[in-house]
Formats: sequence, C-alpha cells, structure tokens
Amino acid sequence: MAEVPPEFSFYPSEPEKKIRRIPPRVLMLVLNYVPGTDAERIVQVAESALRGGVNWLMLRVRELPAPLCLDLAMELRRLTRKHNALLGVNPSPALAEWSEADALHLPEHAPFHPPLEGALLGRSVHSVSAAQRAAAEGCHYLLVGTLYPTRSHPDQMPAGLPLLQAVRAAVALPLIAIGGITPERVTACLQAGAQGVAVISGIVDAPEPETAARHYWIALTER
Repeated sequence: MAEVPPEFSFYPSEPEKKIRRIPPRVLMLVLNYVPGTDAERIVQVAESALRGGVNWLMLRVRELPAPLCLDLAMELRRLTRKHNALLGVNPSPALAEWSEADALHLPEHAPFHPPLEGALLGRSVHSVSAAQRAAAEGCHYLLVGTLYPTRSHPDQMPAGLPLLQAVRAAVALPLIAIGGITPERVTACLQAGAQGVAVISGIVDAPEPETAARHYWIALTER
C-alpha cells in the first residue's frame, strides 16, 4: 500500500495556504459520472483505489446538472481527505466550489474560468498550441493525451509519446499523461516528461481496483 510520508501534506498550512500542492508523483483516477451511473459503485471503486495508491480523484461529470452530483462529490471529498489525496472536478466550476474541490479541471475547448480560491486549475490538451494557451492563461497543470489507444475514446487517433515530449519542451507546467496508460507504459511516460499518469478503465474495470492501483503506484515510484 502506498504510504504518504507523515511530513508531507497536499494541504498547505497557514499562512502558506494559497493553492493545493501537486504530488511529486501523480496517480490520478478519472471517474466518469453520467446519467445511469451507479454512484455507490463509483464510491466503492474510489475508496479501493485510494487504498492502492491513487492520490488524486478526478470526478468528470457529463450531461448532469451540478446539484444532482453534489452528494457524490462530497462523498469523494470525504474520502480524499481521509486518504490525504486530492479531488478534482471536471468541468463544473459550481460543483468544484460547492464540494470544496482541490482542483477545477477544464476540457481543452471550454471557456476560461479563473482558479477557485485555494484550488488548482488544470486543462486537458491535445496539442502543443493548446498547452501553450493553457500555460498563458495561468493553469497549474495539464492533462496530456490521448497517448495510446483507449476504450473511452475508441475513434480517436492516439498521439503517442511524441506529443508528451513536445509539450514538455514547450511549457514548464506539471504534465499528467492520459489515454490507454497501463502499468507497463508508466516508465515511458515519466521518461517523456510526465509527472504522473491518469487512469480510467485500467482501475475502474479491474476486478480488484486496489490491486490495480497498487501496480500503477509501484510503476510510478520504482525509479
């Protein structure tokens, strides 16, 4: 099980409390919440994954008004605080604010929204130019992809590691690789300039999410 050193916290103490800190190595679990999704199942997977080493949950809400998602967001908020992890919300500023999320995450083409007080601001990017725009508008981190073939975007042509390398050369922000990331691909992503990886099906669809998360965490930290 991944252990966070006792002297390290993602929550800065006063008077330093400005924005949340990004972990030195990021293992992000993206949780999709759409109509018909079992919220209880999301919570179960999230808690198992946190025990296995996930240190950042990203709640991605589609086609649902923010008020209907608040109970789930607050439960995930409780879990991340329990496990000293971060909670991000994509793409609703209102839901991020109501749930006291640690990060507001915006899709590549979403209108700009200023950072919420004390929270990180991030964007998904699929090109160097998008990464440069996100850096210029003040984002604190970027989600870069899609790197490999993925079940969540089966029709999207993966950009591969050259995209990650090009973005790394163009901006100085922390980068999180996403898209078809398996434990075996983690090292290559780190070598290409990522600070961590984001995972969906590799953990959510695993028979034992805790074990799956642990395999990713070991790959992230074995260097």
